[in-house]
Amino acid sequence: MISKLEGKRIHMVFEIGEYNPKIIDYLTLLDITSRSKASDRAIETLSEEIKDNWWKENKASFLGESGN
Repeated sequence: MISKLEGKRIHMVFEIGEYNPKIIDYLTLLDITSRSKASDRAIETLSEEIKDNWWKENKASFLGESGN
């Protein structure tokens, strides 16, 4: 990996197969969230809604209940 700081930017160059894709995902997440205008409360509410909906859709398979 080669990294270089230029002003307020960091340039990183990786050889193919040399990097961990999770690092790129994490850096992408940081970039996206740094530009978000959502409040912490709005994010928490959305997170709870997603978890609740996921549980409603998947509960039966975890509890051994048949959907039929």
